[in-house]
Amino acid sequence: MITERAARLAAEAWVREEVKNVPEVVGAILVGSTRARDAAAPHPAGSDVDIFIYVNAEVPSDLAEPHGRFAPRKLGYCGVVLEPSFHAAARIADPEVVLGDVSLAPAFTEPLIILDPSGQLRALAASVGPEFRRRRHAQRRLAQAVKRVAAFGPRPCVPALPALRAPCWRNAALAMGLVFAANVPLVAALRHPTSRRAFVSAREILVAGGRADLADTLLRLLGSAEFSLAEVEKLVAELERAYDAAVEVRRTPVVADWNVRQEVRDLERAGIRELLDGHHREALYPVLFLRTVVQGILENDGDEELRAWSGAGYRRLLAALGMDGDEAFFARAEALQAFVPELRQGCEELLARAPGVFD
Repeated sequence: MITERAARLAAEAWVREEVKNVPEVVGAILVGSTRARDAAAPHPAGSDVDIFIYVNAEVPSDLAEPHGRFAPRKLGYCGVVLEPSFHAAARIADPEVVLGDVSLAPAFTEPLIILDPSGQLRALAASVGPEFRRRRHAQRRLAQAVKRVAAFGPRPCVPALPALRAPCWRNAALAMGLVFAANVPLVAALRHPTSRRAFVSAREILVAGGRADLADTLLRLLGSAEFSLAEVEKLVAELERAYDAAVEVRRTPVVADWNVRQEVRDLERAGIRELLDGHHREALYPVLFLRTVVQGILENDGDEELRAWSGAGYRRLLAALGMDGDEAFFARAEALQAFVPELRQGCEELLARAPGVFD
């Protein structure tokens, strides 16, 4: 059994080895679910270890450079899967900026620092931690979270980049808008935004706050509100078959293809399948996103027969979610934007009642 402590130590060991080749490194911290688990607890099979590495350099968008020097990646190391990502240290130069950022502020509240040669990360944490629950900072973060959803607009699209040339990628843009919406309640509850379990966490927070109606709307916008477990299991099985095919043929770099590799296959399967136990409707977000990445790979690198087979399966998923075709796709995007004011108001009310917030 690999414990959470062992998983963290593996991440630290990998970072210390990796930075020998990265002279620009400033420091590194662990983020994500590993922070919430007891060090002696078993490390879940469906969980990776997220690492933020800060560097004194410009970090290009992974949309433009999905396989660049500072691009995100997933890799197996000492029995666990690590997900390191690089970030410009300029983003954490000012504690006031960090305190207003939905991703950075929670990361530097009682952070798990694994590399900090200059002491910059510890100094930042000392400034951020005591101020994290101050109302004006929490309100700034909530406003930023809402703005991220609104930024997708009623007609989401993707940049004209080589890594996004397959038509399926517009569905990833809509999926990102949806998961950003699911993360708004997490920000209101002073929690760290997440991805795979975003709809699960959002429902827990909203139900506890007396706003189950908002959680229901999030599932309707995802298109999964009426799904049975059997229906979701069928879609997951199709995803797994397409995933295996993509692992075999992938050659052309596409966004997020670090999630489609032989060494992370078991983790991706376990991460989705564990949601089927009680949260099958919420599982459709990671199914949609990962299936879109798989489709992007197969549309680029699959032969004609494989593309036809995969395309038919992908369209069945989109049809099941009610977003296949231009009319349905843009109607869903418009519905998401129409929901933003209600989501904002509900989450502002949650924040107003959040324990521990001070003026």
